Amino acid sequence: MFLFGKSKRNDPKALRSGTVEREPSRMFAIPSDPAAILNREELWNRLHDTDELAFGQTQEAPFTVTYKGTEYLFDTADVEFGVEEDDPAIGALNEKERGVVLNATHAFGVEIMFADNNMDSYHLQIKLLDMLVPDMAALFDSNAYRAHSGRWAKMTAGSKVAPSPDYMFTIHAVNDSEEGTDSVWLHTHGLTRCGTIELEILGADLDNWQELGNALNQIAHRLVGDNRFIDEMEPKLMGKAGDGRDIVVTWQRSEWSFKDFPKKIVGGPSDRNDEHSINMGVIYLYANEDDQLDGKLTPIVKWADALSENAVFFKTTSETRRMRALAQERVDWLRKLSKELPEKHIITKIGLKPDPEHGFDDDQFEYIWFEADELRDDGFTATLTQDAFYVKGMVEGVRRECRYDEIVDWRVTTETDNFSPDNIYKYLR
Repeated sequence: MFLFGKSKRNDPKALRSGTVEREPSRMFAIPSDPAAILNREELWNRLHDTDELAFGQTQEAPFTVTYKGTEYLFDTADVEFGVEEDDPAIGALNEKERGVVLNATHAFGVEIMFADNNMDSYHLQIKLLDMLVPDMAALFDSNAYRAHSGRWAKMTAGSKVAPSPDYMFTIHAVNDSEEGTDSVWLHTHGLTRCGTIELEILGADLDNWQELGNALNQIAHRLVGDNRFIDEMEPKLMGKAGDGRDIVVTWQRSEWSFKDFPKKIVGGPSDRNDEHSINMGVIYLYANEDDQLDGKLTPIVKWADALSENAVFFKTTSETRRMRALAQERVDWLRKLSKELPEKHIITKIGLKPDPEHGFDDDQFEYIWFEADELRDDGFTATLTQDAFYVKGMVEGVRRECRYDEIVDWRVTTETDNFSPDNIYKYLR
């Protein structure tokens, strides 16, 4: 059993704040060799101080470790394990990893309470599991109901840069085809360990759920990086819709939101169990400044078309720095893919300095994608893929000479794969 147990959930009637009591974060590793987790003494001997981690008390739970100047409490547990072959959670695993996982009966888990920085906490938990189970086939994240490749866990643990916040949560899309409805309910799992509510979108349908799911992903991604979320009805500027309107996000508790949607909608009151009733908020937008003053909410589904047409969601400065650091750490992989893949499409994200009249700070940039030609040793020529909002003359089709040290993100796509700094582990066959 884990030490911390299940933390108390907030009373839904008292829910006002987007910041809630943190849940413990639980992950467990499936070893490639089952014998690797049988001997507890051998496991503890794997814990050792590094240039990143300093262990304190490791004789009795809760154990302590210091990472980036913050002390964390963690606990471990032996976990009985079993998973079905058709479980969507294992979709990210390759054939070899799936074989190990489907035959596994036990795993080894680490539970930790996140500190103020969500991404540091998450990264530390992966580092601890990799140290204790250095040759894992897969890592399971209980909070987010998802599995990660052991190749990803190893590469992530060895990095100086935290992985994308996208890995910290999942979005479930629920549709009741037996009822003959096209209604889709989108909601997150994994955010309460960050001390924030889980987010949901009601009223999506089979035509727009993917665009709205992307918007929900961007919003959840942002709150993980911000380390807190807005209070109920509080506005937050998140980006620009394809038609130029500001995307100003807010939320309202679920039970107050049902009135805005059809009675038989998927995700309505009859679909709620305890897990999907507490610490959740339905995403809305403020269409304009007057609506903010009047408290008039617009369901985000009303903007589905505008969100599907080149919408831009802003990144925080800290997230942009993380992305750039990881892209630079793994830029040699970009060059390697360029040389080794015969048929590929390469795009790179470059930061453009906004024009002075827009009032941005000196360290703020507009980040936009360029389609790259074949990479040279000294740089590459790239074509802008869309119009910039804040830089005059930078419109779709403009070509520009780019340096590798300008790259803040990159993608390499083929007919069968899509590689990025966050998922380059997939190239490790």
